[in-house]
Amino acid sequence: MAALKLRLPASPVENSLEGRAFVFSGFCVAVLAIVLYGQDYVVPAAGVAATAIGHVVSYLGRARKRSMLGQALLASLVFAGLAYFLADSVLALFGGVLPQANFAIALVAVTSFDLKTRRNCYSSLWISLAILYLAAVYAWDYPFGILVGLWAVCLAGFWVASHLRRMGARLSAPPAALAAVVLGTLAVGLAGFVLIPQPTSLAPSPVVVSLPNFVSFKGELENPALPLVQLSGDPSGATSTIDLHYRGRLGDSPVMYVRTGAPAYWRGLVFDTYQGGVWTTSKRGFLEMQPYIPPRLLPPAPPNNLGTFVQVFRVLRPLPGVINAAYPIQSLYAPVTSLREDSYGTFFTPDLLQPGQTYSVVSYLPNLTANELKNEPAANAAQFIDPIYLDDGALSQQARSLALTAVGGHTATEFDEVMALTNYLQTNFRYSQQLGHVPAGRDPVDWFLFDVKIGYCEQFATAETLMLRSLGIPARLATGYSTGTYDPVLDQSVVREHDAHAWVEVWFPSHGWVPVDPSPGFSALAATQFPSHWAAGGIARLIPHLEIGAPLGAIGSLGLVAVIPVAVAIAVLVVFAWAWLRTRRRRGRGGTKAGPCESELLRLYERVQRKLGRRRAPPETPLEYLSGASPGPVLGVLEQVTDAVNEGAYAGRWPDPNVVRGLADRLS
Repeated sequence: MAALKLRLPASPVENSLEGRAFVFSGFCVAVLAIVLYGQDYVVPAAGVAATAIGHVVSYLGRARKRSMLGQALLASLVFAGLAYFLADSVLALFGGVLPQANFAIALVAVTSFDLKTRRNCYSSLWISLAILYLAAVYAWDYPFGILVGLWAVCLAGFWVASHLRRMGARLSAPPAALAAVVLGTLAVGLAGFVLIPQPTSLAPSPVVVSLPNFVSFKGELENPALPLVQLSGDPSGATSTIDLHYRGRLGDSPVMYVRTGAPAYWRGLVFDTYQGGVWTTSKRGFLEMQPYIPPRLLPPAPPNNLGTFVQVFRVLRPLPGVINAAYPIQSLYAPVTSLREDSYGTFFTPDLLQPGQTYSVVSYLPNLTANELKNEPAANAAQFIDPIYLDDGALSQQARSLALTAVGGHTATEFDEVMALTNYLQTNFRYSQQLGHVPAGRDPVDWFLFDVKIGYCEQFATAETLMLRSLGIPARLATGYSTGTYDPVLDQSVVREHDAHAWVEVWFPSHGWVPVDPSPGFSALAATQFPSHWAAGGIARLIPHLEIGAPLGAIGSLGLVAVIPVAVAIAVLVVFAWAWLRTRRRRGRGGTKAGPCESELLRLYERVQRKLGRRRAPPETPLEYLSGASPGPVLGVLEQVTDAVNEGAYAGRWPDPNVVRGLADRLS
């Protein structure tokens, strides 16, 4: 049996200068995205210059055969780019800034010297799309959509220019047709963007964007310094305490972006022991784990779980090595060698999280509505919990009495008591981030409750935690960040310094730790919910990432890039609709309608093509088809039919039915 050879059909040499200009422009758009959003300049500038020279060289030499020496040089340059990528991503020899994008830029620059065929040009465009995709890691705003649209125009421009060049036609189009395509596409796309409901389906696996660093854990696990308060501890900032006597100044600078379909509290550290105005952790053990933690290694889904959702965190400034995320977590990935999980379910990285790093978390969406939580009686609260969460020894008798007063008449269920105390604090006390230090010798909780009656989030959360404990309700202090400024269209939050926050976690036996926020201006029941909005933002919900073990999720991961095929499909539909309307209008003006004669002539033209054994290609004109036909008895009929088709299509003069029948008889 002859060996089966699998090979691609030969690709024609690309002779269109306009098409090559579109290929180069698409690359420039992608590089511009890297410059604007990745803030990387040297490699992009050098890559554009080299690529411009490469396009000129490859166009001038497009007709020459490839030499063995040239191919060897090209391969060696590609391997040199790969060596740069490995050196920069693993060892950060060149600063470790966007090594993936820089490698793709170098790849385009090298291969631009050998763009001979149409397939080569398409390959260059796809690599530039990958560069644009990598820029999307850092593009968390609306203008990025303009760059995506420009790249799509370059792709469409190359396709049109290359085909017109093959047909010997000029790159031009009627202004009315272009306007109809552009405006129609924008209108339909905008309508779909606004009106399609937001999906709430299950989320795929965590996502991988940043390359891992190779710093390892050293020594015991310590809670790193938080931006929330002024912390005590060793000079490095590592600490396991929060001292309520002091409060740090928090500004407006962004600390991270969170792309997610559901805004949530981004929980970091948890504290369970309070004494003398200081919170500490009583449990110091940890479990070392791999950077990708699948669901099987984490607790199962909570009862009546409503689904899962992805969060993609992009770090904007050096942050403590704590994985802030919505809880409970289903799975996660962080770009580190390993992770450590403490006894409270918080995950730690070996080193600080650096600007540009991206980690991803998939979280459950527990059903924590008021109706769900009301069903748990207060008497069962302490049966399944560590006694440390009921320790209220640091609370004064005056504060205990205030707790009883606050929940008076609302003791039917644990939920009633929790909400009564929470609402009491939110109603009778004021929130401020500009409060001075607690006076020396004064308990921070009593000073807050009975002296100033103004506090920041740690004082509200501390007071509620201890007062709940005095009522027999297990509680602990949670710290991290509040939602931040959430954009429901882009499906992302901008988290700033002043969003550093503290709240309470209350134990409900059937639901686990439930977040509750007593700070005024915040939702008392801080449960995560999918926002109720149109899916304008569903487009960007999971951008940008590469899926782990979720092949179908890769389509959704394209985010804004996924608009391209939809836009192309819409554009094609608009073109067909415009052509149909234009044909009807032309026929209406000429006073001639498509009749039996026209239909018979076109059916005859189809029969002639079948006789010749070759169909006319879509971009091929009737005259081009006639010039390529082989001599034979059918050729004479083809010539007359071609003339008749051209006169009917372009002049509106269709032949007499008897003439068409005579040609059909000759063909028979």
